[in-house]
Amino acid sequence: MAVKQPHSFCTNLVSQTVLATLIASAGFAIPAQAQSGPIPPTVSEPQDINLGETSFVDGFSRMSPGWTYLPALRYGTANSIKDGRGHDTPAFNSPEIDTVTLINHLSYTSTVRVAGATLGINAVLPVVHIDTEFGQPGARLAGGGTRLADLTIGPTLQFDPVMGPAGPVFVQRVEFDVILPTGHYDRKSDLNQSSGYYSINPYWAATLFPAPGWEISWRLHYLYNFKNTKPASSVPTAFQGAPVNDTQAGQASWLNFAGSYGLTPTLRVGINGYYFKQITDSKVNGVSVAGSREQVFGIGPGLQLSIDRNGKHDSLWINSYTESSVRNRSRNKLVMQARYAYEF
Repeated sequence: MAVKQPHSFCTNLVSQTVLATLIASAGFAIPAQAQSGPIPPTVSEPQDINLGETSFVDGFSRMSPGWTYLPALRYGTANSIKDGRGHDTPAFNSPEIDTVTLINHLSYTSTVRVAGATLGINAVLPVVHIDTEFGQPGARLAGGGTRLADLTIGPTLQFDPVMGPAGPVFVQRVEFDVILPTGHYDRKSDLNQSSGYYSINPYWAATLFPAPGWEISWRLHYLYNFKNTKPASSVPTAFQGAPVNDTQAGQASWLNFAGSYGLTPTLRVGINGYYFKQITDSKVNGVSVAGSREQVFGIGPGLQLSIDRNGKHDSLWINSYTESSVRNRSRNKLVMQARYAYEF
């Protein structure tokens, strides 16, 4: 059985270690090494997507002109790979997939105003280390190491806050991102830092202050993936008796959500999470594949520390997640992340 992993985000590569496996639908439970001929391909969502990278007070970004660097260091560890019914995939014996991701995020806020909002641009370029271990007998995934992942870039509009008597009540931002397949991609590997195809990924982020000290934030994403005309696999693949010429991951939507309370003027604590749902089937050679949709729910505690630095407004976020309701992908038993916003 061959499994292709293209990025996540950016971010969470383990949770982005997408496994849209055909084991359930095609009846495959035999390790790849035991296959005597081509096997069905797998189709994965892109790795460079933001699953829980952002959390508290997400509706705000820098309002004054200038540059902000927002690095994040993320660690994830997965010890199970799920099929379309949420069961452990029988082809793998005691899988372990560990990833360490350095997310380089550069943001620029301009002086240009558009319809009551400030125009900016964001660029995200992760560096990803993938380390795997698989028990025997069982299938193994080829690839890994430390490489550049895909570039995510796009314009953003940060709207002015809606003010109440005691301060902001609501604030929002919209962004139109594209994911460019600029990262490391080896057609003979199952685990790649790049997806190998282009994607469109707009989002809407907002923060609501329902009561003194409290905030609720969300970021709603949509994802459209273009065809991958050079699918990667460490073993030969075939579909419906024909060579695999192209694959296309299905459309998806997901929500990052968070809620926190300000213990002090500079410290917030709360809960953050994400829910990812693939909404259309993936395709192989233009044919829809039933049972290929991915899903994951992650949740855990977090905190935000605000730091005033000579008139600059920095922030530190520390977040953790564990995943459940996983379909057609690896399950992270733990994700830990530290993220910092540094204003130039």
